[in-house]
Amino acid sequence: MDTVKLIRDLFKNNYRVLILDNEVTVKDFVAEPPLSWARLILKEGSYIPDQGSPTFLTNKKADQEKLNWDHVSNKDIRNLIKLIDNGIDLIVFGNNAGQGYPLALALSKEIRANCGVVVYGNNLPEQEAYEKLGYKVFCRRVNLLHIVRQRALAVNLSPSLIFINTIQHNHQNYHAPWPSNLK
Repeated sequence: MDTVKLIRDLFKNNYRVLILDNEVTVKDFVAEPPLSWARLILKEGSYIPDQGSPTFLTNKKADQEKLNWDHVSNKDIRNLIKLIDNGIDLIVFGNNAGQGYPLALALSKEIRANCGVVVYGNNLPEQEAYEKLGYKVFCRRVNLLHIVRQRALAVNLSPSLIFINTIQHNHQNYHAPWPSNLK
């Protein structure tokens, strides 16, 4: 399945933002009014929308997303990134202590400067390394929606967020209390 075509079809006439990050960061992307949202999951070698996608990203939905421990394959994510063209308007890499760097390497050099964004929590010690790759836009996660809105407004489109989890979590390495109903 062609994931880029799928994203184009899911969000026709929208400003499409692909976010490659950790599921516990989703709350930073909640807006008012809520933005269109889809989480893509890996199934049989392709990324497809999870059950219930697309929808709108609300605080309640963001809390639910924290517990979606998707199977993560960096190889499959890199293969997807290599296929990205102008069908996706903005590609966002969560740095996650440098874990986003190998994914950022996979994006075509021709579109890194205009379409690539690196987001982080509080600081980005790896910024110089990303700059050497050609990335020019860096921001804290909580500031991403400002950039998204500006760019979407410039082309008179509504933003839509498409999310792929890039960190494999489970009950042994998740950094929040394990929900009693999932034991």
